Amino acid sequence: MKFQEVREQLRAVGILISKRGCEILVNHFGGSPETAFFTSCLDEALTAGLSMARPKHLPKHWCSQR
Repeated sequence: MKFQEVREQLRAVGILISKRGCEILVNHFGGSPETAFFTSCLDEALTAGLSMARPKHLPKHWCSQR
């Protein structure tokens, strides 16, 4: 999967992803530095971003991927 594909998928669920060099940052739109997730692996970034988008108190089937 390419970075642009991951960016579009995460943007659809309200998550921002950016890349500088080898470092990938994942966070909520307008999120604070405390909520940011840093990685160098695109698969980890996608997994983390999707988990950030899912509220923990809702059933998983309410937050299914589109």
